[in-house]
Amino acid sequence: MRVKPLSPPFGAEIDDLDLARDLDDVTFAQIEQVFNERSVVLFRNQRITHARHVEFSRRFGELEIHVLREYVRPEHPEIYVLSNIIENGRPVGIKDAGNYWHTDLSYTQAPSRGSIMCAIEVPQKDGAPLGDTLFASTAAAYDALAPDMKAKLQGLQAIHRFWDRYIRERKAAGSDVLISEERRAGTPDVVHPIIRTHPHTGQKCIYVNEGFTVGIVGMPEDEGRGLLNELFAHCTKPEFVYRHQWRVGDLVMWDNCATLHRATVDYALPQRRLMQRTTLKGTAVF
Repeated sequence: MRVKPLSPPFGAEIDDLDLARDLDDVTFAQIEQVFNERSVVLFRNQRITHARHVEFSRRFGELEIHVLREYVRPEHPEIYVLSNIIENGRPVGIKDAGNYWHTDLSYTQAPSRGSIMCAIEVPQKDGAPLGDTLFASTAAAYDALAPDMKAKLQGLQAIHRFWDRYIRERKAAGSDVLISEERRAGTPDVVHPIIRTHPHTGQKCIYVNEGFTVGIVGMPEDEGRGLLNELFAHCTKPEFVYRHQWRVGDLVMWDNCATLHRATVDYALPQRRLMQRTTLKGTAVF
């Protein structure tokens, strides 16, 4: 197994490893160490079944089943499908998901440890891939903060909410959105520290995102929004960002504590995109 960096502050590619084969404990421990240290890990040329995707993901811990149940695979509900493909008049997955900076499931009490996504179909134009994903290191962004800003943020808590963003996205796409009270009640607002400690490395990370963070506890709305916007801009500076160009067979896993990510929607049918993702359960933020 060979490891090479993807970008200076974070990210790694693991080469010469077939995830369709059984992994011994030593090899898996090496993968997990690279994941914890580098935050984003790429495996090229993978050909894995849905069952194998779930099996590999479970080596890292329990898996989430996404709140949007209509976009999970019935036979493997741990797999969340992202796609613009329509079959028999129905979408096979969620379209245009995550085209804003966010971290998966920050709106839950115990947010996701990480996500593992596999590229099945990648859109192209003139032979070049479309639908890139951008990743930003919130650990590197924290390290780059001025000491007075670190002191200011320590102890502050932010409010995270799911449905606001989802409803805005669906309406912008021209879809009717009806969210039952039961579904809303299943994802109430949650509060997390703005500066969190990585549960596996002890690193400090900035834990806010423009997708789901809506305010700061105890701070007037305008002041809180201003500080959040400042942090959003800081975390996504070019020096903290890696842009991934997908190829069919890519499997990418990312750390939802130490990174943000954003989809690039620069394609449309007949350019087809089909991705599937598992989501690792996490722990309470501290």
